[in-house]
Amino acid sequence: MPCEGPAHYRRATTADAEGIAQVHADGWQRAHEGLVPEAYLRSKSTQGHADFWRTELEIEAPDRKPWVALDGEQVIGFADGGIARDDDLDSDYGEVYTLFVTPECWEMGIRSQLLEHVAGDLREHDFQRAVFWVLATDEAMRAFAEYVGWRPDGTSRYESCGDTPVVELRYARELV
Repeated sequence: MPCEGPAHYRRATTADAEGIAQVHADGWQRAHEGLVPEAYLRSKSTQGHADFWRTELEIEAPDRKPWVALDGEQVIGFADGGIARDDDLDSDYGEVYTLFVTPECWEMGIRSQLLEHVAGDLREHDFQRAVFWVLATDEAMRAFAEYVGWRPDGTSRYESCGDTPVVELRYARELV
């Protein structure tokens, strides 16, 4: 059972691809149950994520690799970020791209720690502010974001989950 001991944090390595993929698929499915169509929810496979993360981890610069949270040697969470991808944002904005924790480890402070590691990376790369996107219907993640100091900035977008559009809200925070 994960999360019985304290988590430790480090940069991901290629060997972490399977663990990241498992957390990505499990975390995404559990967090989005009832929020996206069931068929789309179940289409998120660990194998597809493992192939993606293996490739990403092979090409990313060492200081740009995702952070992983570990219980022993088991990956229980991960997060990464970089330059903001939204055209309406200035170059002083970074973005948190992913933040997932294995569902059994929610409410243990791991998301907060991972988010702070990514925010630290963004500060080190001279970003002054950061954003990340949350499903409008994901009340738990929205509450978490606001609890740790992020606020909706008034921007929304539609994303496609299979044949169903869903609304995402953009959250922002000063990094200085």
